Amino acid sequence: MKEALMYPAAAALVKVLAGVKSGEKVVILTDFLTDGITKVLASVVCSLDAEPITISMPPRKGHGDALPDAVAAAMKEADVIIAPTTYNIAHTKARHDAQKAGARVLILPEAHEDILLSKGLRADFAALRPQVEKLADILTAGESVRITTSLGTDLRFSIKGRSGRALTGFANSTDVSAAHCIESSIAPVEGTAEGILVVDGSIPGVGLMETPVEVVFKEGKAVSITGGREAEQFRKILMEKNDDEGNIYFAGEFGIGMNPECELENSMLSDEGVYGTIHIALGTNAYIGGTVKANGHYDMVVKDPRVEIDGKLILDNQELYLFEGKALNRL
Repeated sequence: MKEALMYPAAAALVKVLAGVKSGEKVVILTDFLTDGITKVLASVVCSLDAEPITISMPPRKGHGDALPDAVAAAMKEADVIIAPTTYNIAHTKARHDAQKAGARVLILPEAHEDILLSKGLRADFAALRPQVEKLADILTAGESVRITTSLGTDLRFSIKGRSGRALTGFANSTDVSAAHCIESSIAPVEGTAEGILVVDGSIPGVGLMETPVEVVFKEGKAVSITGGREAEQFRKILMEKNDDEGNIYFAGEFGIGMNPECELENSMLSDEGVYGTIHIALGTNAYIGGTVKANGHYDMVVKDPRVEIDGKLILDNQELYLFEGKALNRL
């Protein structure tokens, strides 16, 4: 009977965000830990007279790990890909190649059996879209970013020449769409991140922070990760990526969450989308406008930051200032 409760969110994903149309081939990509929601997604696809093609693969070993060749090939033949998976497939060559071939992609990283009951899927996606796009324009026009928090964060980096990304939740064939993880983000210029980031939200594979993790950046890379149990666990995760060139330690992404329905719940889809938070990712950004290819991509969520772009206040006290210095009305 749980499927009946999941159906409204499944319909929103398939009909609204993925925009599935009659006659389209829709790959529903899951893994052995997430394939329990395949049936309800496939039923919505069938109701639209489209063709669901369900694929279940072994879970990857981490976020951004390469997908099997057979899966990558099937993705390039699809019109739409909906991917509720344990680990994030956004930063993979398979996702990038499928979109180059024309597929619209909608991902749900860190999915679980109750992901379709998530509060974040209740958001008014259409109404939020212009706000996300406006912030992406501000990022595109910007040159420098400074992030500070009361816990000691003071991080600066360049975004000059990079394009802001409007992750509105709507599937498309050019960029990542991660369902209710609504955000605007950008790839920092490699080698420019300097300062301290105090992570008090969450880190994929580590969980919600009980003890903040302090990350020190020099010349664009994390050179020190300290704190309690969480810091130790995060260091271990990064070391196990076996990244000989150390690319996993590059500051690869900066994003601002914009979904007022999301809450911190140890899920990338919700945590990165929480309104008024920011996240800095370590690792791959080659598929989002940067040049770094690493053996993973790990986002670190920070609560209650103050963000300035070119010295102009953009975010403070969980309020966004996108239009002539006026706080944005939350939807």
